[in-house]
Amino acid sequence: MATSEYRGVGLNGGEFISDTSSHSGRWFSIVAMEDTTVTSISGNIENISDLTTGGSSPLTISANTALYGAFDEITLATGSVIAYNR
Repeated sequence: MATSEYRGVGLNGGEFISDTSSHSGRWFSIVAMEDTTVTSISGNIENISDLTTGGSSPLTISANTALYGAFDEITLATGSVIAYNR
């Protein structure tokens, strides 16, 4: 399946995530809809897992913050995100 050049505007769809279950997919962007704390995340960004530790505690992603890359898994502790399909 060819990737649409319109994925940058969300036309390939995505997934709204607002629970604490682990979610798997093939996403190019994750956007926080509200202040969000991430329990785990995996993707092609070096050291992205540091987002979940933030030293002694997980970091909060502020509302309307977008992360870009190739993401495969995310689990939230609080908040909600939209994960946009690649």
